[in-house]
Amino acid sequence: MPATRSAPTSSPARSKPGSRVLRWSHRARADLKAIHDYIAKDSPTSAKDVVRDILARTATLPDTPRVGRRVPELDDPEIREVPVQSWRVIYQLRGETVAIVTLVHRRRAPAPEELRG
Repeated sequence: MPATRSAPTSSPARSKPGSRVLRWSHRARADLKAIHDYIAKDSPTSAKDVVRDILARTATLPDTPRVGRRVPELDDPEIREVPVQSWRVIYQLRGETVAIVTLVHRRRAPAPEELRG
C-alpha cells in the first residue's frame, strides 16, 4: 500500500464516543494489500483510489454498523457486507466491535467458511 495512506491496524479505533470499535483482521489487511498491489501493476493512481475508498467506507461502520446487508451466502445477521467499487467488504458485529473479516471481489463466489471471522 502507498506510504501516504494510513494502513488499517488491528488496534481499536473509535470514531465518536458511543460508537463501536473498528478492527481489521489479519486476513482483511492482507486482502487490502493484495488488492492495492494487483491494481498498482497497471495503475498506481487507481490502486490508491480503491484503497482510499475502502478505508473511507469502513471508517463509517462503527457509527452505522447495520448499514450493510446480510451476507447472502450465510444466515447470520451479525455478518454483513458493504460494497466499495468492485469489492465486497465483509464484516462481523461482535458486541461493541465491528470486525472487518475479508474483502472479496464481487464476481467471486467464495465458500461460506471464507466469509466468517
